Amino acid sequence: MNRFAENGYEIVVSEDRIVFIDRKTWGLSWAMVGLSLAVVALALIGAWGVGGSPDLQFEAIELACLVSAAVLVIGVWFLGRIYRRRRIEPAEDIPDILIFDRHSGLLRDRTGTNLARIDELKARMHIDWWTRGTMRVVVLSWPGGRRIVHRSFGRRRSLAVLGVLRTQGIDVE
Repeated sequence: MNRFAENGYEIVVSEDRIVFIDRKTWGLSWAMVGLSLAVVALALIGAWGVGGSPDLQFEAIELACLVSAAVLVIGVWFLGRIYRRRRIEPAEDIPDILIFDRHSGLLRDRTGTNLARIDELKARMHIDWWTRGTMRVVVLSWPGGRRIVHRSFGRRRSLAVLGVLRTQGIDVE
C-alpha cells in the first residue's frame, strides 16, 4: 500500500482502490501564519511605545495594538484547535473524499455517487501561484469537475504521485 500525505492532502493506494482525502487544513495553516505575523507586528508596535511617549494619543494607540494582539492570539489558538482536530480525524468522518475503485474503473464521492469513468479522468501537475510558485499541485479532473488531490513543496514528490496514478490507468498529462 502506498500513501502520500502532505499539507492536509492524502492519497492512499491499496489493492482495490485509491482514496483521495482533503482534510481542509491548507487554508487554516495559511490563516494561522498570517494571524501570527499580525500578532508579532502588533505586539512590537504596542511594546515599542510602552513608557516611551507621554502623549495620551500614542499611548491609546499602543494599548489598542496590545489588546488587538491578545485578541488575535485567541483567534490563532482557536484555529490551532480546529487544525489539530482535522489532522487526527479518522478518514471515515471526512466528508471531502474521492474513491477510485480500480475493479469497476469508477471515481466516486463519499456517498457513492459516480463522478467519472477511468477514461474520463485526467491528472495534471500545476504550479501553485498562491505560494509564488514554490509548491506544486496535482489536479484530478473529469467532465464536470476537478479537485486538487495533492500539494507539495517538492516537484519530485508530485511526479511520484503522477507516476502512481499513471500506473493505475489514469491519463496523466
